[in-house]
Amino acid sequence: MNTSPDNLKEILHLLSRIYSSLEPEEVLNQSLKGIVSLVGCEAGSIWEVNWKEGKLFFRAIVGRSAELLKGKTLNIGEGIAGTVALSQRPVIIEEAKNSPLWNPSFDELSKFHTVNLLTFPLKSREGVIGVIQLINKSPRFSSQDLELVDAISGPVAMALENAKLYFFQKKLFKETALALATAIDKRDPYTGGHTRRVLHYSRAIGENLGLSAKELELLELSAILHDIGKIGIPDQILRKSSPLNPQERLLIERHPVIGAEIVEGIPGTEKILEGIKFHHERCDGSGYPEGLSCHEIPLFARIIAVADVFDALTTDRPYRKALSEEEALDHLRENSGVKFWPEAVKAFLRWLKD
Repeated sequence: MNTSPDNLKEILHLLSRIYSSLEPEEVLNQSLKGIVSLVGCEAGSIWEVNWKEGKLFFRAIVGRSAELLKGKTLNIGEGIAGTVALSQRPVIIEEAKNSPLWNPSFDELSKFHTVNLLTFPLKSREGVIGVIQLINKSPRFSSQDLELVDAISGPVAMALENAKLYFFQKKLFKETALALATAIDKRDPYTGGHTRRVLHYSRAIGENLGLSAKELELLELSAILHDIGKIGIPDQILRKSSPLNPQERLLIERHPVIGAEIVEGIPGTEKILEGIKFHHERCDGSGYPEGLSCHEIPLFARIIAVADVFDALTTDRPYRKALSEEEALDHLRENSGVKFWPEAVKAFLRWLKD
């Protein structure tokens, strides 16, 4: 392959990013940005091929209209990317508008003008798993560009394969955790569905606070597992139909610590642990297990505390009937800054209003 020392240096830097990152989604995005820069084109995308569903969908996309296109899909065999996936052969299209394969709907949606394209299949041992598509190079894409993409397609395909596996593992972990938490919910007939509702409210608060996608992912897991420690609390206490006595109260207040002890051995769960262990802490220091004040309580715990209390107040308990939504919201407002982090309360109220 005829390439300059500068290009070779860029390729090596790109390969090092592909192999060194622990976050596959980030690998794909950074890889695509590097390839677009290296080839000198205007935009690009990496599509994942799902043979079972017969579709391609965006896994990474670079360009000024990227956000408008992220959720779009193609059928295998449809358009240029779908045809390359099916044929397993790369193509260079010099005039997109003159190609019978060209699908103008993406340009119409994004107000982008596609002139020319280079589209290349990404292969693993199992066959084509994705497609990389580069758009708009002036004056045109060359056979040298094709060689360049060919040289780097192997590591990119590996990154895509890792991303698929990583996504599956995360999905499996989340679903397993939710199933376990739901099973614990069912030990108490009064808390059925509690975990799912706390998960829903916590994510809503997190989104309203502007948390990143990665933070929201960890917040969801923390919310799912926030009551996992109740597995260590006897049924006669969990199901007691009258208020708890002081000794029973001490036992129930152990559940955040038990939950943290259960989860702490799992790699990468440090932030998840914070929501589990400290979601019963209160801004005025009256919470448990450590009596932390507001600025000492970790972010996830401050968010989950609002979600958890709102659901508890609006759900029937053996010793009281559920409050109305407005009564529960009044409780949150009255205790904002006293028991609950004001920003989390405001975010929850904004979400409910919207």
